[in-house]
Amino acid sequence: MKLNYKYSSVLKSYIIGWFVASIIWLLVSNTNKGKITFIETTYANELIIFVVTWLLQAFVYGFLQVLINKFVKNRVPFFKLQIYSLLLQLITAIFIVISVFVIFKSANILEEGTDILTFLNDLDGLWVVFLFALIVNFTINTVDYIDLVLGKGNLLKMIKGTFYAPREDEKIFMFLDLRSSTTYAEKLGHVLYSKLIQDCFDDLAVVNEYEAEIYQYVGDESVLTWSPKDGLKNNNCIRAFFAFKDGIHKRASYYMNTYGVLPEFKAGLNTGVVMVAEVGKLKREIAYHGDTINTAARLEGECNRLKAEMVISEHLKNALTLDSDFSAQFEDEIILKGKNVALKVYSVERINL
Repeated sequence: MKLNYKYSSVLKSYIIGWFVASIIWLLVSNTNKGKITFIETTYANELIIFVVTWLLQAFVYGFLQVLINKFVKNRVPFFKLQIYSLLLQLITAIFIVISVFVIFKSANILEEGTDILTFLNDLDGLWVVFLFALIVNFTINTVDYIDLVLGKGNLLKMIKGTFYAPREDEKIFMFLDLRSSTTYAEKLGHVLYSKLIQDCFDDLAVVNEYEAEIYQYVGDESVLTWSPKDGLKNNNCIRAFFAFKDGIHKRASYYMNTYGVLPEFKAGLNTGVVMVAEVGKLKREIAYHGDTINTAARLEGECNRLKAEMVISEHLKNALTLDSDFSAQFEDEIILKGKNVALKVYSVERINL
């Protein structure tokens, strides 16, 4: 079974995070003159200890966080979620210590006759190890959360200064907007309407499975991006929209019981070259500029007039290889503001469910 993208991302973060943490621990522990009496200090043993502690903690704590993310379905504040996580990690740490003892015993790292109680008693810094593990895991989760707020992968790009100077990039853009939003807002009121948007955008997480990046949220609108390679592969940029739609329809009873409406979305897609740059001084973000993104926004605006749920540009239509699941129908030629050349637009429908 293929591991869900967001879960594999968690494991990757823990493997990298614990690799760095294990190196730091190794460097600090080597400066400590105190020795653990029952371990023979050799380079081979130190390498075994490093690899075991790194991989064991990375995978155990990583899978623990995956389980927490999987089973905590309701929206939970980050800090509260981390308290739950820290409590479970304390329990898991006990399991890790016992596992390390068994592994070291099997690898003949421990002196003959050393039992679990001797092992624990000689670990004078055991609680320091526990505290270190909690700090490392909290740091990994915090960095992941910041990266999630900025957009997956953008934190590293900002640190590296990838887009400090504007540069060209080729992207597929989808503008996704809620239909009848004004009507919903008037019917539900501001508070309930905001909760509706929260629920819808929670369901939008399914686009991760289609390799989409969520660029930004603007009111009841979301902007998604793909690299051409990821977006065109298996028609991901098209399938993501219908997967999102299916997810909402699967929860139709929840939406009807909670809000009295079943939200429907429309989408406009375009592909091409854009300028991308890191902008802002007080609040930094990676921003895209250019005709490509403006055209995608305009195509989304054409959905109502064309009575279509998805409208794409001719450029994107020609780049896609639509299979028997979808059909693209020519709809119209539009002239964008400030342009003299008409743009052919197509509506996309799903044929096979």
